[in-house]
Amino acid sequence: MGEEESRIGDELSILVLTAERLRVAVDEAESFKTECGEVGKQVDRLAQMLRTLVRFVSSSSQQVYDRPIRRVIVDVKKNLERGFALVRKCRRHNIIRRVCIIINAADFRKVINLLESSNGDVKWILSVFDSDGDGSFGGGIVISLPPIATNDPILPWVWSLVASIQMGKLVDKIDAANQLGSLAGDNDRNKKIIVDEGGVSPLLRLLKESSSAEGQIAAATALGLLACDEDKVRSIVNELGVPIIVQVLGDSSVRVQIKVATLVARMAEHDPVAQDEFARQCVIKPLVTLLSLDVFVDDIHLSKHNSIHSLVQMNKEG
Repeated sequence: MGEEESRIGDELSILVLTAERLRVAVDEAESFKTECGEVGKQVDRLAQMLRTLVRFVSSSSQQVYDRPIRRVIVDVKKNLERGFALVRKCRRHNIIRRVCIIINAADFRKVINLLESSNGDVKWILSVFDSDGDGSFGGGIVISLPPIATNDPILPWVWSLVASIQMGKLVDKIDAANQLGSLAGDNDRNKKIIVDEGGVSPLLRLLKESSSAEGQIAAATALGLLACDEDKVRSIVNELGVPIIVQVLGDSSVRVQIKVATLVARMAEHDPVAQDEFARQCVIKPLVTLLSLDVFVDDIHLSKHNSIHSLVQMNKEG
């Protein structure tokens, strides 16, 4: 287990302790016992799912995609603390404290609804990591919408797709990469969400998957669609993507090379830093080899692509 998994496992374990503390407060309640009992039911479900999530994160043999977990943890913590603050007011107090403390049923309805939402969020995360329902925690594409993202349905879709690319079976990775590319092609906002939610690194790992040309093509296509401006290209560069791209360009089949050459062209077109990095990684040799085949890339003749020409010129000038 890596350092990140250990840290998020610790944060989840703290949530379990917070839930258990709330459960104790429910058992000690002297007033609003029915309402406290409803809170207790929500907390029991939540604690059970949190323990399952802790076991998964702690025992996973691969890097866990933690973006949705981290987002949900924040809300779950707030909701458990809010529940505890309310339920502890129902313990036995002296007459003066009871007069000063004002509680009504509406307060409980609000807390119960919040805890119900937290249950829905954690259940959704577990469904993403165990999409087959067999406890294998392989990652998979989930279409459902968690309560935390009801106002932005694209966000959980991106989370699910990125989780599948990072943690799923190869067939799921390819499907998810194709869907992520389709989302990226729709609009710039989708591109930003994919980059912001950590989609670049899993795509680069899939690009390195030499056992699957289909996976490499799906990854290169999605990355090419993301590489639409300097900031997003720089995100690929910052994930140490250039050495990976150059290696795949030199080692893969021609149909993979064509897609990767398109990616190189788009990155070089938008970012001078990417151009420098490609030149440093000796991208010219595999490009010249591909150029000699006189291939077409996305209906653009590769040898006439301006950014490819710029790279060749940089090599000559160097």
